[in-house]
Amino acid sequence: MQKKLIAVAIAGLAAVPAFAADTSVTLYGLIDMGASWRGNNYDNATAARTGVDSGQMNGSRLGVRGSEEIMPGLKANFRFEAGIAADIGGSNQGTVSTGQKTTKVCTNAACTTTANAVTTEQTTNQRVWGRASWVGLQGDYAEMRLGRMYTPKFNMYADNIDPFGLGSVAETNNIFTHIVARADNAVYVTTPFFGNVFAVEAMYSTKTSGDEAAANAGDTRLIDIQPKLKFGPATFFVDYTQQNVHNATTKKGSVDAGVAADFKVVKATLAYARVKDETVAKVNGSTRGWDRWNVAGTVPMGNLSLLAQYSYSKDRNSLKEKAEQIGFGGLYSLSKRTTVYSVYSKINTDPSVKSGYEVADATNSGNGYRAGFNLGVRHTF
Repeated sequence: MQKKLIAVAIAGLAAVPAFAADTSVTLYGLIDMGASWRGNNYDNATAARTGVDSGQMNGSRLGVRGSEEIMPGLKANFRFEAGIAADIGGSNQGTVSTGQKTTKVCTNAACTTTANAVTTEQTTNQRVWGRASWVGLQGDYAEMRLGRMYTPKFNMYADNIDPFGLGSVAETNNIFTHIVARADNAVYVTTPFFGNVFAVEAMYSTKTSGDEAAANAGDTRLIDIQPKLKFGPATFFVDYTQQNVHNATTKKGSVDAGVAADFKVVKATLAYARVKDETVAKVNGSTRGWDRWNVAGTVPMGNLSLLAQYSYSKDRNSLKEKAEQIGFGGLYSLSKRTTVYSVYSKINTDPSVKSGYEVADATNSGNGYRAGFNLGVRHTF
């Protein structure tokens, strides 16, 4: 009997490596730190700012990701990722609505009079895994995720259109302000490129930030659909996004089209966005809208990459407000995991534009400044 137990134990131990080979959990991170300068504020009384900032080109982070093979052709995946303010050793996640607390104030002991009042207050909590928090299933033909994650539109620009990866003071979304980075309470589906030609990403969020409210009152919902096509060195994208408050008649959204082509000696991208917003006041009876363009390029030269980008926005209403940004920079890989970078950007606007377009970077606000410079180092582990 004892020999049988020993044999079973040895067999169990022998089976562990096979099981472990199908399961993985990885601790990873990124630290981005550098010097920054910002000037040319909308408010002429506000002087330039210099500082040492975390998360300029990419947000500093610490994360855990994992995968388990359930059966051939089916895996379970998860990711938790927390933003870090490495310059001060703090969290970079902020607060989030976690629901509502309702209190009934009674004017008599029985709590029955019509004068009884009900008060509702929003409760908040500190985010922990604010960059990503999701679990999902992946098969041969599609992957589905549930939780908080990037939107398809953000992926389109960060991974394909913007050579700065929606980071640094030259990022596209300083002008393309309609890009929604992440959504809470989301269902996300993506496919591989079928026949290396066609793929699609889609997302639906029942509330883009915070827990859903009672009866979904005031919840901002989002839908984002993005088909993609590959032809030779070029990939074409069309993205439709719409946001609206639950049961509201007004909405806002955009249609974005882009192409990214890799010619080896140069990578070129072009994008156009038509933006519409019914949630803000009309101008001369017309719904607010903007046309936006972006053109960019990357020249790889061994360990060095030279980047340049031009972004433009024009108001379609009678205001005809315009804003443009030009940015350029360089990245140099010291090793597989360590890169140094330098980026400069400047925004020009019509005199009538007093806010809205500023030189933010991956995690730091532009605070009304229209010119900026980053010099830093990025290390991954």
